[in-house]
Amino acid sequence: MLVEQVNVLGTKQAVADKMGVSRAAVSLYLSGRYGTIGGRNDHFEAKALAAFSDRVNCPHLGFDIEKEACAEHASAAQPMSDAGALRLWIACRACPLNPHAKSKGEAS
Repeated sequence: MLVEQVNVLGTKQAVADKMGVSRAAVSLYLSGRYGTIGGRNDHFEAKALAAFSDRVNCPHLGFDIEKEACAEHASAAQPMSDAGALRLWIACRACPLNPHAKSKGEAS
């Protein structure tokens, strides 16, 4: 996916800017050396997915879902009769992907 984006955007710097990382990080990842210097490939890949895909990796579900589905989960009303849906709803309240999530220090 990143090689494709470098071709589309023209430079590694443009890809890095869109992802919010350094150009060096993009170069290291593309050369297969990002993990050898202490970088976490899973975190880097999550940033790439967020920047260049219509999908995000749901930390609660443990797999990729569409951004639209993520937004629907995040804005859903509290479920009253489904324990699994309630666990997801609770996880969404504190999820870093939820733009409306309250920080720990913020009052309800």
